[in-house]
Amino acid sequence: MISRANYVAITLIMFVVLLMFQLTGISENVLMDTGENIYASEAVSEELAQNEKDRYEQQAEELYSENGTTDTVGLVGSESDECLTVGLQWCISQKKEYCYYSDLSEAAKDESGAGFLIVSGSSLESDEDTEALKDLAEQGRNVVVSGLPDTEILKENDDLRHSLGILEIEEDEITVEGFRLFAGLVIGGETIYEDYEQEMPYARLDDSVTAYAVAQSEEAWIQDLDNEDLPAIIWRYAPDEGKVYVVNGDYLTGQMGAGILTGFAADTEEVYVYPVVNAQVSVVENYPVMADENPEVMEREYGQNSSIVFRDILWPSIVAIFYDTDDAMTVTSSPRLNYEQGDELDESLLQFYYEQVTKESGEIGLSGYQVSDVPLEEKLTQDLQLFDEVLPDYEILTFQAGDLDKKEYEGLVGQGNLLSDVNTVLKDYDETDDGTFFSYLDNGVLQMPIYMDSRVMEDSDDFRSRCLQTAYGYYGTAVDTSKVLYPDSENDSWNIISNDWSKNYRPFRTPFECFEKTTASEADRRVRSYMALNYDTQFDGETLRIEADSADGDCYFVMRLHGNEITDMTGGTYEEIESGWYMVTVTEETAEITLSQTNHADYYIE
Repeated sequence: MISRANYVAITLIMFVVLLMFQLTGISENVLMDTGENIYASEAVSEELAQNEKDRYEQQAEELYSENGTTDTVGLVGSESDECLTVGLQWCISQKKEYCYYSDLSEAAKDESGAGFLIVSGSSLESDEDTEALKDLAEQGRNVVVSGLPDTEILKENDDLRHSLGILEIEEDEITVEGFRLFAGLVIGGETIYEDYEQEMPYARLDDSVTAYAVAQSEEAWIQDLDNEDLPAIIWRYAPDEGKVYVVNGDYLTGQMGAGILTGFAADTEEVYVYPVVNAQVSVVENYPVMADENPEVMEREYGQNSSIVFRDILWPSIVAIFYDTDDAMTVTSSPRLNYEQGDELDESLLQFYYEQVTKESGEIGLSGYQVSDVPLEEKLTQDLQLFDEVLPDYEILTFQAGDLDKKEYEGLVGQGNLLSDVNTVLKDYDETDDGTFFSYLDNGVLQMPIYMDSRVMEDSDDFRSRCLQTAYGYYGTAVDTSKVLYPDSENDSWNIISNDWSKNYRPFRTPFECFEKTTASEADRRVRSYMALNYDTQFDGETLRIEADSADGDCYFVMRLHGNEITDMTGGTYEEIESGWYMVTVTEETAEITLSQTNHADYYIE
């Protein structure tokens, strides 16, 4: 029997719960009535945006040094070498001072110079290079070699070959089907790539060499090899206090080389800390379309016109996938895709989608994509007219440029232009782009890359994701719904697209759950802060001190430990990503992390 006191308590609890639900509903309805972008109030102010851009550009200029020190990165060779271009951008992103040397001999003569050097393997050919590698190792300086020297030179020059940890060049060129990536070099753990074909020299390594990646193949001759004789792709040779890191391939000639450089740099130190963005962005491209287009295909495939297909078939499964993945929703709309036909728009759908996306705490941006050929400015003017009529108070903060050339849109986005509220441009990733991973337009609009297709996860995609998330703590992925309306193949059926999207999520992104899921506008704020961040670290053997000068609140770091574990932290929080890797959030100007030593004698990767 329930006592009177318990009855009163239960009644009060039920009343409070009911009131909370009522207030939630009222708040939601008030929000819907405003027609506003819920992220507009959190967007970076014009003054702060300019300040952060100025800080970033000033820092980038000041990182160049005429003379190197132990903490400086030395870029060795011609400034136009692809690996040095990657190295330069990596230095800017990690706030590392850098200097240039004409060759390794010059670097070795500068005995108190750069402690971490990057050089193209194709430039190594002489006895002087061999002697320089030996001297640098004795000086305790570390060298990254991008690509092997010419195999004929390696065969003839035993000393040069041995200075790279190579016993013999067995074949000038072999084709391998994939490779095994060992844990520790980049975040994500050990994995085997079975479909990652590449051509490379077959170098058999010295027993003292530590391999980070070795070739895998179903070919009988490779299957018959002992593990230590497998063709090596990435390795470390430690002939003395300094180490030589070798990449047998072109992995350091593209954007994802930043992740490999990060792994190498982290291996050289007992405690290594570097800044990251801490944001994962998931975009639904070209959604929603509010015009009825391509009726024959829509009727044949779905038995409905396109606006109904997008509302009743696509939307429920999009919501379900975002619910399952816990991603933050960003949709970039192209209200119509064919602007030459002028199909009538269902304006009521924009209000519907606004309410639905806002309920999901998401945001709506505009896409520059179309299947017609009208000028981009004309297309966007039509899009804005629809928003002005239905949602006059909605601020469009994000523009998806996709594969448009910068000159097509840079005069249309940002203050004083057609898309005056846009702060963020999402652009398609280009692995060969020699610019920075994140970049500014001249007017301060930030460009962020989308480097993954949500429905595809080939081996090369997974390796790229591991490298880029290791380097930047940023993930940008998208699914293109325009393919439903204008399919290129039978695989562009929504059933197949949504199935591919949902099934690829967990196996490949679970290792990176520590990075927060954000909308494009939320990520914009973090990227700007990351680019403008100024920080310093000191480690006395027990305590790591991080002093961070952030123009915009909290800042984020990844910490790599070898032979240490965290026992305490003040001024922030931390979370283990995987063994030896930690996500660190700094909430004060100074954070201190207390470490205890577990294994000092041999802390680096085995």
